[in-house]
Amino acid sequence: MTMFSHIHSGINKMEKVSLASLDSVSLQNRVDSKYIVSQKQLSAIFQYLEKEYFVLEIEGNSIFSYENNYFDTPDFQFYKDHHNGYSHRMKVRSRKYLESNQCFFEIKKKIHLERTQKYREGIGEILTEINGDRLQQIKEFSKRKITTIQLILQNNFNRITLVDKQFTERVTIDTNLTFIDKNQKISFGEIAIIEIKQSKKIGLQTKLTAYLKEKKIREQSISKYIFGVISLLPNMKKNNFLPMIKKIKNLSND
Repeated sequence: MTMFSHIHSGINKMEKVSLASLDSVSLQNRVDSKYIVSQKQLSAIFQYLEKEYFVLEIEGNSIFSYENNYFDTPDFQFYKDHHNGYSHRMKVRSRKYLESNQCFFEIKKKIHLERTQKYREGIGEILTEINGDRLQQIKEFSKRKITTIQLILQNNFNRITLVDKQFTERVTIDTNLTFIDKNQKISFGEIAIIEIKQSKKIGLQTKLTAYLKEKKIREQSISKYIFGVISLLPNMKKNNFLPMIKKIKNLSND
């Protein structure tokens, strides 16, 4: 049984919002925060969300399937930069939205603590290799000497997208996370990742962040790519990610 099966009834009760309405809300100047929660915690949180938020619906569907292919150098330079706290770290992926069959190539570069430089290109199908012009784009984004980029892992998950009724805060809930490489497949059905995108104008504490604080659920930095590498390659250096690993292990046993 997937985690979403526990909250289907809650989704059906919620007021719906269209993609056009959601896209009309500008949250460019925003604060992002992430939380890792157990299945039990999510069920309780969703009872609160049912009353306070709209849920995105497209053609009668509110649960969407995503497929990501993540790329790195053969020596995992992007992973190492993240682990070592490098301020100009990067992430390279190709994403497919399964319901709409839309695919994209994306580069994200962290600049200092708050700013992210992004490149996004619509493509015909999800990429499994990087070369030519796209490799050159990655080189231009990076301050590292890069010669080769290769597919490291695939990540599949489901997502629900919510917006508060004042249209100042967006929330995504990702669950049924699965990581795949050429050797193995690992799934995490016991946890979910909640990400809150909120306007800086309203301050750091909104309805959901206040609720999570009341329930003693603390913000936790997490990247699906980093999580995937740690899960599939346990011998990778991960000292700086041990708090995240410990929290996920505890929640998986909740």
